[in-house]
This record gives sequence, C-alpha cells and structure tokens, in this order.
Amino acid sequence: MTLSNNDILWITDLAKPEREKGYTRTFYSYPAKFLSKLPHGLIKRFSKKNDLVFDPFVGGGTTGLETMLLERQFIGYDLNPFAIMVSNVKTTYLNSETLQVHLNSILTQQKKLFEPKFDVLDKGDKICLGTKISHEINSLIESISINSQKIPFRQFFELALIHSIKIVGRRDFELKKNWKYASIIPIFERKARKMIQEISSLPKNLKFIPVFKLASNHQVELERNSVDLIVTSPPYKDKDVEYQQIQIQRRTLHRSKRSNVISAILRTTPLPKNTLCGGLGANYWKNSLKSLKECYRVLKPHKFAFYWTGFKNLSDLKHFENQLDTVGFDLITTIQVKLSDDRAASGRSTHHGRSTGMMSHDYLFITKKKIIF
Repeated sequence: MTLSNNDILWITDLAKPEREKGYTRTFYSYPAKFLSKLPHGLIKRFSKKNDLVFDPFVGGGTTGLETMLLERQFIGYDLNPFAIMVSNVKTTYLNSETLQVHLNSILTQQKKLFEPKFDVLDKGDKICLGTKISHEINSLIESISINSQKIPFRQFFELALIHSIKIVGRRDFELKKNWKYASIIPIFERKARKMIQEISSLPKNLKFIPVFKLASNHQVELERNSVDLIVTSPPYKDKDVEYQQIQIQRRTLHRSKRSNVISAILRTTPLPKNTLCGGLGANYWKNSLKSLKECYRVLKPHKFAFYWTGFKNLSDLKHFENQLDTVGFDLITTIQVKLSDDRAASGRSTHHGRSTGMMSHDYLFITKKKIIF
C-alpha cells in the first residue's frame, strides 16, 4: 500500500485535536495522550479485521480501545501499573446493574467508617486536601475494598476515585468552593454513575480481548514479522510529565504538591520519573532506539508504523527521524500538528493564559518497514 497526497491530507486533518466523546474514552484523562479519533482512523484505514495491532507505549489505552472496537487483535506494553489499570478498566465490559449495586453499597458503607483502616495519603496530601476530604478518600478506599473484591469491579471504582481526587486537587476547585469544608463524595458518585452509563456501550462479546502487559518494550513477547500495524505515542523527550502522580494546588496555603496517592491506591511502589518519561538526554535516545528496534522486528515487511510525540527543538526532531531510519523504517513524512489550549490536547504551550512548559506542536511520524539486507 502506498500513500497519496490525499492520504496525507486526510491524516493531517485526522490529527487535529478535538474533545473526546463516546464509549469509555472519557473515563480518565491520561497525561500527554493522543486523541482517539487518530488511532481509530489509522487502524480502520491501514488494517483489517482480525489483524494484530501493537502499541509499545500503552499509556491510557487509547489504541487498545479503538483496536477492540474495530475488531482487531491488540497487544500493548507499558512500565506504568496505572497505565495498565486505566487500559483494562476502559476495555472491560461490566454489567451496569451490578455496578449500581456495588456503588450503592460503597456509599452506604463509607458513611459508617468513622476510623478507616486504610491511609493512602501522606502528611502533605492531608494538609493540601483538608481533614474532611482526606477522611472521605480513605473511607471510600476501604469501602471499595470491602464491597468490590473482584479486581475488575474494584479497579473500576478506584479509577472513579482517582479521577475525583484529581478534580478536588485542581486550582479552580479551590477557587470555586470553600475547599476545607467541601466533600469529594458527590464528585465521586457523579463520576461513578457516568462511568456506569458509559461502560454499558462497550461490546459484550469480544472476538479478541485486548492484552495489556506490564513490562518493558525493549524485548516484547511477539514473533518477528507478526504485527500488521503499529500506532503509538512515545514519551516526550526531557519533559516532566505526571504519568503516575496527581497535582494538588492550594494557593491559599501557598502549596503545590505532587501526590503519590495513585500508587498508594494501586498498592505499588512509585516508579522514578526518568523511567516513566523514557529517560533524560542521552538515556532517552538509548531507550528510544531499543524500543524502535523491537517495533521494526515485530512489524511485517512493508507495513505501517505511526508515532505521535513532541520535541522541544528541531535538533531532537531530526534525531528521532534519524533513529527511525537507522532501525529500518522508511519515513514517508512528518506531520506537524498545532495543538489548542484545550485540556483535551496532548500538549499545549499555554493554559489559562500562563505558560505550561509544554510544546505548542506535536508531530506524527508516518513510517513503513523497509527490508534491510
């Protein structure tokens, strides 16, 4: 298959940012993600039913979900336990009536837990969140554990709670409410009920269940020349992205804290930032090269691989393009995508009029595997 100028124009239009909607796409806004319409369109155009799609950087499970909806096989890798958890929740159908029963039990039980046994917050978290919300978070975690012991159900409500903690940690939450006396319960209940409604849209009977592996992509468990399409979003180079943390901002306390509450809820040890972000400087390129070599190895000859990421400068952009060529990918074109200031964008230069340190552009690298003799 070759790409025409019309194909390139179509992909360029496909890459423009817009708000997410439909199915479970809004369950959780994973940091630095790409939007679902891009992988959906690419998978539909460049693969067929029953084909195998591979994503070496799973993130929020966007490619996995779209692959599942289009009836292809999927396998993805990520080092972040939270990425695997989000991906599994977004792609696992659960009975909505059963979820409603669980939610009602969780809310009832939570009211009775005056001294919860679980404590997922550190001292700094509690100062920033306040006594009331801190108590409610811990009592909700214990209530979820008591009432939803099966992993898919427990993780469903844990994700709803993590989303809710993200909301109450935001600066605009503090500005709109008397946050010291506010409650997280109605936010959690609203989010959980919305998720219950949305999960009912997932297909009940799947021909292929997507596979998300908690492991490095430097040595994947796939045969050589076994993958039909790669659609992925590698980490940004030298960017401090909060893949496993929640930012809690409190102007009135003159505090801005990165909380490890996600890892505490998942009962995992927080990974070093450098590991989650692909490393810094030369280490980023070493890790990138190993990942790209595996992508080349598993992809079938003359099949396409799409990489979506961003770089701070032209030198890094060219370095990545050179790496693609080095491992054996034919770079068809690089599409520059200007991102909006909207929260849905995978990277942005400003937010509410202030600099965020993110890039104003991302790039889509369109490649095809060439045969090296």
